[in-house]
Amino acid sequence: MRRVLSPTGKVADRIRESASLGDELARIPKAPLVEDHTVDLDLRFKKARDEKVRLAMGMAEERNFPKASRPRTTFALLHAVSGYAFGRGAMLAEEIPAIAAAQGASAALLADPFSLAGAVEFSRSAAEVGIKPLIGATVVLPEGGELVLVARNQIGYRSLSRLISECHMGEPRLFPLTTWERLERHSEGLLCLTGGDVGPLTRLIPRGKQDEVRRLLSRLVGLYGRDGVVVEIERCFLPWERSINDHLLHLAAEMRLLACAGGLVTHGTRSHFPAQDVIACIHSLCGIEEVKGRKPTRDRAQPQAIDTPARGLNAERFIRSIKEMERLFSDRPGLLSNTLLVAERCESEVLPGRVALPKLYEDEGAALREATYLGAARRYGSLNKGHLRRLERELGIISDQNFCGHFLIAHEMCRWATDQGIQLSGRGSVVDSMVAYCLGLSRIDAFKHRLSFERFLPPGGEKRPDIDIDFQANRRDEVRDYLIKRFRPENVATVGAYGAFSTRGIIREVGKVMGLPPESIAFLSKKVHGGVSPAALEDALDKRPELRDSGVPKERFRWVFRLAQRLTDVPRNVRTHPSGVVVSAVPIADVVPVMHSAVEGVDIIQWDKRSAKRSFDKFDVLCLRALDILSHGQERIRVKDPSYTADSVPVDDPETFRTMRSGDLIGITQSASPAMTAAHVRIRTNSLADAALVQACIRPGVGGAIKNDLLVARKHGEPFAFEHPYLQRILGKTYGVVVFQEQVDLILVDFCGYSPAEAEEIREGIYKRRRENFVQQVEAEIKERVLENGFGERMAEVVYDLVAPYQGYGFAEGHALAFAETTIRSLWTKIHHPAEFFAAALEAQPAGYYPSHTLANEARNKGVRILAPCVNASELGYSVEDVTADADPKMVIPNGGIRVPLTCVSGVSLELCKRAFLERQRGLYSSLAEFAARNLPAEDELTQLVMAGAFDALHSNRRGALWTVSEVLEYARAMRAVKDSLPIEVSPPLPPTDVADFPRAERSLIERELLGLDVEFHLMAFERERVRAKGARTTQEARNLPTGAMVMVVGNPMRLRMPPTKSGRRVVFFDLEDETGLLNVTVFDEVYLRDGHAFITKPYVVVWAQVQDRMGHKAFLAHRIIAYSPRFSDQPMKREIPLVTADFLHA
Repeated sequence: MRRVLSPTGKVADRIRESASLGDELARIPKAPLVEDHTVDLDLRFKKARDEKVRLAMGMAEERNFPKASRPRTTFALLHAVSGYAFGRGAMLAEEIPAIAAAQGASAALLADPFSLAGAVEFSRSAAEVGIKPLIGATVVLPEGGELVLVARNQIGYRSLSRLISECHMGEPRLFPLTTWERLERHSEGLLCLTGGDVGPLTRLIPRGKQDEVRRLLSRLVGLYGRDGVVVEIERCFLPWERSINDHLLHLAAEMRLLACAGGLVTHGTRSHFPAQDVIACIHSLCGIEEVKGRKPTRDRAQPQAIDTPARGLNAERFIRSIKEMERLFSDRPGLLSNTLLVAERCESEVLPGRVALPKLYEDEGAALREATYLGAARRYGSLNKGHLRRLERELGIISDQNFCGHFLIAHEMCRWATDQGIQLSGRGSVVDSMVAYCLGLSRIDAFKHRLSFERFLPPGGEKRPDIDIDFQANRRDEVRDYLIKRFRPENVATVGAYGAFSTRGIIREVGKVMGLPPESIAFLSKKVHGGVSPAALEDALDKRPELRDSGVPKERFRWVFRLAQRLTDVPRNVRTHPSGVVVSAVPIADVVPVMHSAVEGVDIIQWDKRSAKRSFDKFDVLCLRALDILSHGQERIRVKDPSYTADSVPVDDPETFRTMRSGDLIGITQSASPAMTAAHVRIRTNSLADAALVQACIRPGVGGAIKNDLLVARKHGEPFAFEHPYLQRILGKTYGVVVFQEQVDLILVDFCGYSPAEAEEIREGIYKRRRENFVQQVEAEIKERVLENGFGERMAEVVYDLVAPYQGYGFAEGHALAFAETTIRSLWTKIHHPAEFFAAALEAQPAGYYPSHTLANEARNKGVRILAPCVNASELGYSVEDVTADADPKMVIPNGGIRVPLTCVSGVSLELCKRAFLERQRGLYSSLAEFAARNLPAEDELTQLVMAGAFDALHSNRRGALWTVSEVLEYARAMRAVKDSLPIEVSPPLPPTDVADFPRAERSLIERELLGLDVEFHLMAFERERVRAKGARTTQEARNLPTGAMVMVVGNPMRLRMPPTKSGRRVVFFDLEDETGLLNVTVFDEVYLRDGHAFITKPYVVVWAQVQDRMGHKAFLAHRIIAYSPRFSDQPMKREIPLVTADFLHA
C-alpha cells in the first residue's frame, strides 16, 4: 500500500499491484438469499459505474487526509481509446481521465477511430479530476495504417470534426475512410501522431520501404508542420517493436521531428484485458479460439489493404503508472518527458461553445408576440385582463432570455404538421406555458389549469427551453424531413444514441464468442429478467426458479459471468435517437461530426443527447402511438361521418369517466396497464384533473415519488389538514400530497424565499443527485430559510418533510394533463366507435401495453367480429366492414367487423401485398390460380396466405388449397410465358374436394402463429369444456366473485413484472388471459420460488388464487401455479355476446 492523490483531491491508499479480475469480483457483495427489490435500478447502475472507475484505479477506501500535491514527475497519456472505438476499447470515456490521473498522468488524449463521440464526457471527467484533456481521433489511410490527429485549438477541433464527417458521409455506412485529399482540406490546427504499432510506418519499415517511410513523413510535415508531427514510440512487448522503434528514432532525429512515448491504450488495467479481448471478438465476429474475425473492415468498393487482427497479442495496452512508465522508458527518459511537450502544444479547451439557432425573423420578439396573440384570438376569442397579464409575463421572460427563436421554430414545425393533418400534442413542462398553448404546441390551456410557467422557464435562471412535441409515429419522419428542408440539410441532424452492453446482450454476445450451446444462450438471454445486474448473474441461476430449474450448465457460463460486470455500459453500437433533432445556424459538422444512420436520408451527430446539450438546443420530435390510433380512427370514422374530427372529441364526457372507473381500459395506450387501470378504479376518476393525478402517480413507475395510497385515502374522505394557508393553495388540488414537480418548486419559493430558478435547481438536485444524498445536504439551508421567512420551527419541519421524499421520478402537471387528455379522447373513441378504434389500435401496433391478440380478444368481447385476411376484401391496413348477424343472416350490422390485412401475414412481403391490392382494382380474383397468375408470388408467400385463410372465400378447404400451391405456381408461370402469344386454352388447377380440412383448433393455432392474433376464437375457447369440468372458472367469472373467495383459472400468463418493493421481498405480477379477458395475478416470493418456472416458461398455467379487494380494485393472490397442457378440442365453447356494444346502437 502507498499513499497517493485521488481524483477528488483526497489522499488514499492505493494497492501497489493491479487487482486481478477475480479480486475485483470478490469485492462485489454476494446477493442475499432473497434478492433485494428496493433498489432504484437507475441508481444501482450509476453506483456500479462509479465502482468500476474506483476498482479500475486500484483505490482502497478513501480517507479524509489533508489535500496532497501531485507527484513531481508526470507524463501525458497519449492515444487512449474508449468504448466508442467499437471493438477496440474496454473503457468508458469518462473512466480514462480518472484512471490516468490516479496513475500520475497530468494530461490524457482520447483518440477513438473516426469519432468524437466521447469528447464531451471525456473533457468533463478530466476537469473533475484535474488533468488536461486532449481531444483527437484516429483516422485510417487508404493504403492502411492509422494516424492520430489532435486538435491544438478550436480551429483544429473544427477541422477534425469536418474531416471525420467527410470520412463518414463520403464512404459507405459503417466503413469510414480518409484520403490524402481530405487530410489536405482539413489540416489547419491539427497535430499528428504517427500511430505507434497500428500506424502506417510500422507497416512499411519491416518491408524495407525506407524511401516510402520518408516520403510519408515528409507529406505529413507538409500538412501539419514540423512541430505538428510527432513520432510515437510504443513499447508493449511485441516481438518486432525493438527493431522498428530503432528505425523510428533514427528517422525522427534525421527529419528533426519530436519523438515521444505513446502507443494504443485500450483498457484500464492488465486484469481488464479479457474483457477487451472479448469485445474485439464480438465486434469482429471472431471466436475465442480464432485469431482473425469474419467481419470485413472495408466495403468492397473501397481500396483494399492488408488487414491486421483486431485482437491484441498480449495484455500490455493498459494505462501504466508513472513508475511503470519510467521503468519502461528508463533508457530514453526524454521520450516520456516529450509527452508533456505534446500536451503543451494543445489548448485545454478546444470544444465549441453554444451555437445559435437559425433566425427566422429580423425581430423575433415582435414575430413571437404577433403569432401568440393571433393564436390567443383563435383559442379564446376575446381576452380578459387575466389572459393579457399571463401572456405578457410569459412573453417578457421568453424575450429577456433570448428564447423567442426556440418558440418560433417549434411553432413553424407544429403549424406545418397541423396543415398536413398530422396529429400532435405537447408533452413535458412546455405544456405549462400559455404561449405554447396559443401557438398550437400544446392542447392544454395553461391559464385555465393555473399551470406554473416558472417550472418550464424560470426567470433569471440558466435553464434552456425543453420543447417536447408528440406526433403520430407513422408520420413523425415527415416532420423531421420538413425541418431538414426548411433549414437546409447541413444545419439539421438527428441526435445519436448509443446502445450499451446489457445483461441479456452480454449473455448472447459473450456466449457466442465462447462457443457455448446456442440453446442455452437463447434460453438464458430470454429468461433473465432485465433487472438482474451483471454482478448477480451467477447467483440468479441458483435463486430464480425459471433459471434454477432450466438445466443450463452454469460452469460453462462462468467466464460470461466474470466478464459481465466489466462489459456493462460499454458502448455496443450507435443508432438514431428516436426523437432528438438539433437545428443550427452554422453547419453542424463544424460542431460535431455527422455520419450516416441506418435510416436512409437521416444523418446523425456523434454526440448523444447529454453531450449535445453542451452546444445545441435540442427539439424532441417525439411520437405517441395514441395519436396514431386517434388519426387512424378518424380516417375510418369519416368513411360514414365526414364531419368527424379527433380534435373535437369531448374531454368531459360522463360516460367516458364511468368507463375509466370500471377499469375497462384495454387498448388505451396511456392507461391500459394493470397499475393504471387499478389507479383509475381506486381514485374513481371523474374529471380531466383526476385522470392527470393517475398519470402522475403511476406512469413514473415504481421509482416514482408519489404516496399513492395516501392520496387515494384522502380523496375518499380520510381527514387531513393544511399546516398553513399557502399549502392549501399549493397542494389543495392533490389533497395535501406533493404530486407534481411544480408543487415542490412553489413550496420552496413561498416558504424558503428561493427564486423560481433556484427552486427548480434544488428540485432537480433532489432527484438527479439522490445518490449523493443531496436533500440531506440542503436540509439545514431549507429549514434555516423557512425560519428566516418567519414561519417557525414547526413549518420548517413540515416544509422539509414535504420536499425531501420527492427523490423519485415525477411529472410536471402539464405533462400529466397532456397524457390524460389523450387518454380520454382515446377512450371516448373506443366507447362510441369500437370497431374503428380497435382497427386503428391494431394498425398502430406495437402500441401500448398489450399485444395484438389481446386487442383482438377485447374487440370480440365488445361485439366486434375479427375477419380473416382475404385477397378480395383486405385493404393495406386493418379495415372496418359491415357484417351479418350469426342469428339472422339478413340482419346487417354496420361497422361490425375488422378485416385483417394481407400485410399482417407473417412471411408475406409488403411488395406482394401492394401489388395484389393494385391488381385487384382491375377486377376481383376468382381463384387461387388466377391470383397466382396475376401476381406471381413466391411459393412460401402463397403458402402462408393459404394457411392464414386469405383464400377461404374462394376455396374453403385450406388443406386442399395448400396441396395445389406448387401446381398453381407452375400454371401461373406458364400463363405469364404465353401472355403475349396466341391465346391457348389451359385449365387452371383446382384444389381437391375430397381432402379433410384442418380441424378448427389447428386452424386457430396456425392463425395465431401467422397473424399474431386469433380470428374466430381465442385458443382457450377450445379448452373451456375440459377445464370447466375440472372446476375452473373464466377470468370474467373470477372477477365477479366476492372478496376472499378461492378460484381456479386456466389461461395464458403474460406481461410479467418484478418491480422493486419497500420491504425488499420480491413480488411478481402477471396477467392471465383467456377468451373472456384478463386477470391480474399477484405472486409473493415463496410462491414464485416454488412455481416461478411454470408461469415464466410455460404458455398455459393453472392458477389457484384468492380474490382480494384493494381499495375497490379486484386482484388475485396466487397460492399455487402449475403448468397446463392443452389438448385444444375441436369444439370451442361459444359465448353469447350481446350486441349492445355495436356502434350502430349508439347512433
